[in-house]
Formats: sequence, C-alpha cells, structure tokens
Amino acid sequence: MTGVYEGLTVIELADRRNQWAGKLLSDGGARVIQVEPIAGSPGRWCGPFADDKPDPDLCIDYWWNNTGKQSAAVDIARPAGRDLLKQLLAKADVFLESKPPGTLGNLGLGYDAAASNRNLIYASLTDFGQDGPWRDYVANDTAHLALGGQMASSGYSDPKETPIGGKGHHAWHMGCAFMLHGITAALIERMGSGEGQFIDVSIHDACAIGTEAAVPQWMYYGSTMYRQTGMHANPKRQPPLQLPTADGRYMMAVMQNFGRPVWEKLIKWMDEKGVTGELHDPKYQDETFRMSEYRTGNVIRDAIARLIAASDGEECFHRAQSYNISWGLVHAAEENYDIAHYKQRDYWRSIEHPQIGRAIPYPRGPFACDELGIEPRGRAPNLGEHTQHVLAHDLGLSADAIMALRTSGVVR
Repeated sequence: MTGVYEGLTVIELADRRNQWAGKLLSDGGARVIQVEPIAGSPGRWCGPFADDKPDPDLCIDYWWNNTGKQSAAVDIARPAGRDLLKQLLAKADVFLESKPPGTLGNLGLGYDAAASNRNLIYASLTDFGQDGPWRDYVANDTAHLALGGQMASSGYSDPKETPIGGKGHHAWHMGCAFMLHGITAALIERMGSGEGQFIDVSIHDACAIGTEAAVPQWMYYGSTMYRQTGMHANPKRQPPLQLPTADGRYMMAVMQNFGRPVWEKLIKWMDEKGVTGELHDPKYQDETFRMSEYRTGNVIRDAIARLIAASDGEECFHRAQSYNISWGLVHAAEENYDIAHYKQRDYWRSIEHPQIGRAIPYPRGPFACDELGIEPRGRAPNLGEHTQHVLAHDLGLSADAIMALRTSGVVR
C-alpha cells in the first residue's frame, strides 16, 4: 500500500527519544534507515525481552517503536563512520536526531555541515532545546512529566500519595508528535521553496504546553488542580468515578446526560435492581435539579454506585451505552485483542517475527484513511540487518570496501 510519506528517505540516528517519530514516518510509507551504534540502539536494551532473553533483537519495546524501519549499524565515533553518515544525509529528505546540543556539531555532522543537501529537513529533538540556560541539562521521560507539569495533575485522589507520572514514554511521545508536525509542515513548505530547514524541538516545551486545564485554571481563576484517581485533575475534589461491578470489574461512570429520556431509562434500570432509593421524589423530575444534585450532592452518585454494584461489567457497559450514557468498562490492554469491535474495524495487523517463530498483532494506526495509509509496514529490523544493502545500493560501495569496513569495526 502507499502512504502519505511514500517516496521519502529518512535517516534516523538511533535513540529512545526520537524513535517513535521515525516509526510514525515509517508507518506512513517513508523509508526510514536507522543508523545504530555497533552494539545497537539504546532502545534495544531497555526490555522487556521476548522469552525473558536479553538480546538486541528480542526487545519488545524496540519492536513496537521501530516497525518497518531498516537498520544500518555504523560507528559514527570513528571518522570513516561519520563519512558514511554524511553520504547518507547528502541523499536524504529528513534527518532525525536527538543527541545533546552541540554533539553532532563537534563531530562535523551539524546542520551547517549537512546544508549542502538543500532539500534536507534536519529535525533535532532534545531535552530542553538548542539554546537557553537549561540546554545542557538532561532528563528522562519521568523527569520531563514532572518539570512539564503533567505529574502535578496525575496520580491518586488521596493527597498523601505522591504525584505519579504515567508510564509509556508520554513525554518522549509528545516531543515526537510535535517533531512530526514540524517535519510535515516543512515538507509542505519545501514543495514551494525547494529547500529544507532546521527544526529544533524541545521535549520540555512540548510537555509544558500539554497540561490540559492546569494553566488556564491558574491564569484565569488562580485555582490549582487536585489530582484525582483515574480522572482529569479538577479545581474541586470529586467523588470516585471508578465503581466496582458485581463480577469484580470496574466501570468508569461519568454522567453527562440528564435529559428526560435518559433519566427515565436509568430509573427503570435502578427499579429492576432495587437500588433507586429516593430518586422517585418529584423534585428529581427537574433536569436542572438533577444536574445540580449530581455535581454537588451524593444522592444520585450513591444510587449509580448501587446500580453498578448490582450489575455485571459487560451488562453495565452495553446497557448504559444503549441509553446514551457514556460509561466505560475498565479493560486490561490485552483484552482488546478479543473484542469484536476491533476485529470488525480491521484494527489489527499481524506481523511475523521469525525470532520467536510466530506473528504478533499490532494496532493498525491512530485512524483509518486509505489515502494516508498509516499502518505498520513490517517488523522492526534486527541489528545491522540492512547494513550491507544500504552501503551497497545507497552508497555504491563494493563488496571489498564493505568487508574492509566490517573488519575494521566501522560497520556491523
């Protein structure tokens, strides 16, 4: 299939921070060549590993973040390795890198050195950007969530519990998402100007503008946000919304619709379960009163909790949805594989992994669009799997020259 980035050649200097941006470009049809150290990208060694065997070709985190890429193992710490990278950049459309500011410049691989390729879009993702008093500071994903403001709004309702940063490389993903936006805009601009440009993306900047309502609440009202278990942070403490079901599961029960049709169905359901309580009182026939009581009181909330506690999870979810009530059943991630909705929408892509002798289902992509064609194109590469092909077909090196580079340890 074709994709929105079809025909582009991307050189990605391997690192855990930028690899998701490369994945998104690859899933969109670009040819992404990941230039890795001889021992492999740091992303190959973070685990977890298939069958619990530490191996650069068995890292599950690496598999997910590097679908469809090619791997060329090159030691750019050596002059011969740097020369190979320069040759690749001379023919590339996009360069992704996330080295500390000044590192590549000191190796003769900065933007100025690559500017002879006027088409090249040179995208640099760093912790704090290319300048400023923090430019040389370092941070991991969790530290970025702390500094950026996300952690202040994330965690449990109990104020005695510490803030918590969500797992899943959220900060790095925010940086990669903005990097992809910048690259896409630069590609569109290049269609008119014929020239590439330098893109400076700070992970901290990306986090700092993604704090949901925390900044507006402070700027407009002087209100700070309370962390709340499983919910958006809020300037007012809210009762729990993760409610246990009769079969030991949990329902995320947010009421947003208090119109008469929904209310009548909800009351009938509560009557069936014998949990209605005082909700037949005439005052609850007033929609404005219902909304106010739900927001400031506990009568309706307590009745909903009783209803959910008397219902099985699947019954509760599907019946609520049939009434246009936006409740959601808490699923473990692996449960989604067997849900008919995803299967009907052709959501999963089966990708063979010969390292383990079986296929693994991967998510198709964030949206379905035939014209854009966003989906994994294949498994992540083994370490150095495409070194020979890249050196021979992209750079035109002879078999003898490639063997000499391998023997000297410049490539793998």
